[in-house]
Amino acid sequence: MKILMINSNRYKLPVPAMPFGMCCVAAVLETGGHEICVLDLCFSKNCTRDVRKKVSEFNPDIIGVSIRNIDTVVCYKTLFYLQTLKNEVISPIKKAFSGPIVIGGPAVGIAGAEMLSLFDLEFAIRGDGESAMMEFVKRIEKNLPLKGLGGLIWRKDGNIIEDNHPMRVTDMDALPFTRQYRYIDLKPYRKYRAPIQIQTKRGCALTCSYCTYNIVEGHHYRLHDPQRVADEIESVVKETGINHFEFSDSTFNIPLDHAKAVLRAINAKKMDLNMQIMGLNPGAVDEELVELMKEANFKEVQVGAESGSNKVLKSLRKNFTVDDIARTGEIVHKAGIPVMWHLMAGGPGETEETLKETMETIQRVASKWDVIVVMNAIRVFKDSPLSMRMLSENPYCSKDNFFTPVFYSPKGISLEAIRVFNRLMGFKYPNFIFPEDFQRVSLILLKISTAIMRIFAPQQPWWKFNILLNVLEKKLGIMALKRFIFEHKNRGLAAST
Repeated sequence: MKILMINSNRYKLPVPAMPFGMCCVAAVLETGGHEICVLDLCFSKNCTRDVRKKVSEFNPDIIGVSIRNIDTVVCYKTLFYLQTLKNEVISPIKKAFSGPIVIGGPAVGIAGAEMLSLFDLEFAIRGDGESAMMEFVKRIEKNLPLKGLGGLIWRKDGNIIEDNHPMRVTDMDALPFTRQYRYIDLKPYRKYRAPIQIQTKRGCALTCSYCTYNIVEGHHYRLHDPQRVADEIESVVKETGINHFEFSDSTFNIPLDHAKAVLRAINAKKMDLNMQIMGLNPGAVDEELVELMKEANFKEVQVGAESGSNKVLKSLRKNFTVDDIARTGEIVHKAGIPVMWHLMAGGPGETEETLKETMETIQRVASKWDVIVVMNAIRVFKDSPLSMRMLSENPYCSKDNFFTPVFYSPKGISLEAIRVFNRLMGFKYPNFIFPEDFQRVSLILLKISTAIMRIFAPQQPWWKFNILLNVLEKKLGIMALKRFIFEHKNRGLAAST
């Protein structure tokens, strides 16, 4: 069958993400003998035109739409992507195509039924898309019943008639290499120094109170063979010349032995790489792991510290303590690897005292050239432990089961007080970044900063340019002026902080 795969994600900041999951599904469908065409709308200037053109040219039998995010997950100036997606992508598809349309991707794994209702569509696949999409296509092609298909969410006459458990891929090594470069143009992504994504496993056995990874990928680890991971990286380098990779696992270093085995397999190939990790868990870091990372030429690691207060870490159901965070910082800094620290304020038990404790912790463990990404609140998603807690306390806390953004509000401090406190810390420390500020960054500025970093610091993370700008603003007095204006606008809360 002829299958058109559409990447609907158009959010590019701070770095545009390649549609890894969609390419995984495309590779399996193509291996299964189907004709695949991919439309990547990430850099589209006119989605309606591009959708109509591609549908007309390719004349598909089925269209699959990959949906990455529901919203920006930031509490202030939140952008709800799905209404725009409906207007700019889904509606044009429906006008240009009368056959089966199926949505999938991480966002669908969280709220697939709600999205079918919003888009007025029939089919969604949640969880792993490879086997489920292959089976879906087979049944459509042979006109077989769809009932009971794993991962299928089926909406008919305005009602959900099937909402089945995901069809998990049990043998990860049976999947073909993803090879994103076969399906999308990498050049626009590489202009922003976007890395090629690599998975070493799926699933997460941790039970963090806010997280949805184990809802999307499952509660048990399904591991790739370490040699297979190294072989895939080598094949990309040989076929494209690109050596910039990111492990996109929810948590790379758990299980720890598997992470080490992956790194040993990579290091044995003696490749010249530029590596980074999306998620390093402080609960499973030792010197051997970091030495292996250094040997593999890691230029950046992202550490999910979340809080610097043991009280809040416990409430978030984290598997580590403040001492683990400090030890992680010490080991990684000793290896000379830059760190992006992630903080998540506003969890259960958060107070002004725990916020101060967090700031004291992070300033102790982070270097001045590490970046500290601060979320001012926690976005709550359905079926997460935190959503269950909120519903038990107030059954009316969400009008649509957390589909549209709802943020947890701790009893000990208001979200507005958290925002003011963290912003004041940001004026004091130039290495603080707030995700809501990304929405004010133009793509032109992003291109300029990327070009400057490529010329003067090609081996350094993009965010060091942001720190440098903040340092200059502080030295020139611009930061003091911004703080004065901010304190004036928020004088009640700022005075008490």
